[in-house]
Amino acid sequence: MLRNLALHSLLLASLVLQAGCTTTRAPENKAITHIADNSGYRPTRGWGVDQSGDNTVLLAFSGGGVRAAALSYGVMQELRDTLIERDGTTVRLLDEVDGISSVSGGSFTAAYYGLYRERLFEDYEDDFLRQGVQQALIKQLFNPMHWIRSGFRGFNRTEMTIDYYNRIMFDGATFEDLERNGPPYITINATDLAGGLRFAFSQGMFDLICSDLGSYPVARAVTASSAVPVAFPPVVLENHAGSCDLGDDTQWQQLQQLQPQNSVQ
Repeated sequence: MLRNLALHSLLLASLVLQAGCTTTRAPENKAITHIADNSGYRPTRGWGVDQSGDNTVLLAFSGGGVRAAALSYGVMQELRDTLIERDGTTVRLLDEVDGISSVSGGSFTAAYYGLYRERLFEDYEDDFLRQGVQQALIKQLFNPMHWIRSGFRGFNRTEMTIDYYNRIMFDGATFEDLERNGPPYITINATDLAGGLRFAFSQGMFDLICSDLGSYPVARAVTASSAVPVAFPPVVLENHAGSCDLGDDTQWQQLQQLQPQNSVQ
């Protein structure tokens, strides 16, 4: 009985410590001074346009945790194994995919494919699907070292999760790496808690807050897409609106008048 009481006390203490850790790390979106429509990771630059055939294939991966990630992975396997004729040549239907839009669990598959392509079919199961992610995160949550980092470095549950995803699958990759790989265009979606609106991680959306998407870590975007509100503190983006040259477009000039404030995802 005393052992159970001690265990319950430990769990209660850990929850109190977690609730009391309100310090957060500084946002990692870097400010820009000029918006250039012909640069950055944005669909209008033609990332999602395949000029080599008549087919346009767009995928939407929904949420649902690891099960959603597994479902989207199965879809990718089926597309890989489905062959079609294009201009007299047999190609994979997977090669016809022009864009992938994802949220929550589906964002893991989308981001992994965008970064590593064929490695999805070789390493994704071991790197993520079979990792026991939920159990691993719970284990880290009750690690005393995490409590120390939470109190002194703003290393909350969300930051712990980002660090974990970087270690097992993303290795610090940024949106510049996605851009370097070319099509298909990957859209990772999250929710702006301040306005309850969809927030797509594209340079066009980052233009609104005068920020550079290219240097932004993919792991942070995927965490923002998949983190459950309340259970995880939000991923925070700093609004640099007003600090960049928005050009001659009237709509951009109107947006420039907005007062900067933190935009929380």
